[in-house]
Amino acid sequence: MSIIDKVIERIKESKMIEKNDRIVVGCSGGPDSIFLLEVLLKIRKEYNLTLALAHINHLYRGDEALRDENFVKSLGEKYNIPVFVRQKSMEALSIEKKITLEEAGREIRYSFFDEVLSEINGNKVALAHNLDDQVETFLFRLIRGASFEGLEGIIDVREKFIRPINEVYKSEIVEYLDTNMIEYKIDSTNLENNYTRNSIRLDLIPFIENKYNPKFKEKIFNFIKEIREVNELLEIDYNKYIKENQIDVKELLKEKKYIIKKIINYYLNINNLSSSRNKIEGILSILNVGGTKKIKLDKYYTLIKEYDKIYIDLNKKEENKVKETVLKIPGKVEYGDYILEAVIQNEDFKGGEEEFVTNLKKDDVLIIRSRKSGDTILLKGMENYKKVKDIFVNSKIPKEERENIPIVVHKDKNGLEEIVWIAGIRKSKKYFFTLQQKEKIVLKLRRKYSGG
Repeated sequence: MSIIDKVIERIKESKMIEKNDRIVVGCSGGPDSIFLLEVLLKIRKEYNLTLALAHINHLYRGDEALRDENFVKSLGEKYNIPVFVRQKSMEALSIEKKITLEEAGREIRYSFFDEVLSEINGNKVALAHNLDDQVETFLFRLIRGASFEGLEGIIDVREKFIRPINEVYKSEIVEYLDTNMIEYKIDSTNLENNYTRNSIRLDLIPFIENKYNPKFKEKIFNFIKEIREVNELLEIDYNKYIKENQIDVKELLKEKKYIIKKIINYYLNINNLSSSRNKIEGILSILNVGGTKKIKLDKYYTLIKEYDKIYIDLNKKEENKVKETVLKIPGKVEYGDYILEAVIQNEDFKGGEEEFVTNLKKDDVLIIRSRKSGDTILLKGMENYKKVKDIFVNSKIPKEERENIPIVVHKDKNGLEEIVWIAGIRKSKKYFFTLQQKEKIVLKLRRKYSGG
């Protein structure tokens, strides 16, 4: 049985792919994503799959990146699959948000996947992580001091994300493609060891294999599987301890220390806050202390233990919150670090990522404000409204930034409000420009420091 047949057999056993699935395939053009595409093409007819390729050009490798982009586009033409491409700089986002290049790349990827999902009305995103990636992730998290849950590696299925080739070695993938003369591209930055993960792949793992154990990756993966089995045995009803986003300390203290750690880790995760051994040990140290105790979790959030409850609070003071403002079309307003402008365009103007060509009209009134609890928006390709909160989570928007992102709201003559645009992130399908209109109202967003 070939390696690709083994993957297909595993897909059938796990049921991670089902008939009539509409799948966005993350496709870089490298060997892993090309192998994943080969797998999906082999079962496309049997499962009646709808596929779409999502490719991101990070504008980081010049001509090489453009080569990869064109290669993926050619695959779409060859197999009659729509291709969605985003060109966005990791470097620019890294500088803007003061995060690493790796973090910037991840943020761009996952927000893009969410957009393409909406565009094709998809239900799953297939990612090409392989077994080597799992081992590298394990070692990366171990070095960083991850919890037991964090050492599970990369899970096959998590929410809408599936990883069909998660248990295939990189060497097996390359051997299959080369043997069958299937073209793929190599990202030259994967050969540089100036990233932590690359260094683990290029330096640490080969050193251990050569010096201590040639089957090191296999041993690590077996250990990862054992960790998963242990975690499955320790299934916890978190609702027993966490209610209305507060931890009941009395209930928590009834459990053994390891279970308490798992609950705290879960609580931090659901609040989109990073977890570490030091943070968890710090929280453990205040559980039996009377009165009110505080632990600063990061620059923006503080965990507060107040008698028998634990909750998370924003460090920022309420007076620093950006006040809502009104924008009458045409016009321009400032909102925090942003400038929003509504202009009338009569020429053939399509707009970009930071612009929205709408069906709004001259003299319409827009409210620019921060998000509110319960906010929803109707997205393109969807029949039901989606929570703004969920969009922020799916788009990997850091929790501390969500309050500052402008929410553009249209208020009609009857006083009814409808979200037009989560500025720079998602657009309401109710406000897209139609060909019946003569005039285009274009909403434009830019940061003050970028020339505003």
